[in-house]
Amino acid sequence: MGSCVFIRYFVGDAEQPHFDDISRFVEEAKAGKRRIYFSTITLAEFTQKHFRNSEFASIREFLEDMETACVPIEPSPNVMMHASELRSATPTDPGRPKVPASRVISTPDAIMLATCAYARDAYGIEDIILHSTDEGKHPNWAGKCIPIIGFEKWYPKGARSEPIEAVCSLNRSKPIHPEPHLTGIVIRGKFDAKPGS
Repeated sequence: MGSCVFIRYFVGDAEQPHFDDISRFVEEAKAGKRRIYFSTITLAEFTQKHFRNSEFASIREFLEDMETACVPIEPSPNVMMHASELRSATPTDPGRPKVPASRVISTPDAIMLATCAYARDAYGIEDIILHSTDEGKHPNWAGKCIPIIGFEKWYPKGARSEPIEAVCSLNRSKPIHPEPHLTGIVIRGKFDAKPGS
């Protein structure tokens, strides 16, 4: 889970897209129905201002609450080398393939992507999904960067190095729960699938 997804959860703004889905993922993880893996680099992206209107007073309180739901992964030298290789690769702007791309992969994103690939390959978590809201539409502290969602579009298939291919093959998506939430739907009476009956 990317830092933007965690922040959306603990800020607690129910009007934000995917807030209900994120909350369901967290509640299921707390109940032992799933695991949330995250890079500890994510912790450095949380600041006290994120907790101003949160149910959590601080990052420490948030982590205590999430202790049973999350598996932190510290960036090992192999993960950091993979992140360096990602940042060293030359991207191609998908909208203007003949013009040199002006975007780069931010360091935190490179570490999160490399961590997710590591979790998949070293821990054997074949169905791992990197949930993020980063589609590259808004600049961050590093400017407009290569997005996590749509990453593969910046690296054409024939020109991908092995480290880039490892990330392109990751399942990355917005935090949309796979099962629809049917809150508020009430079914009364006997259901008959035949129309007009």
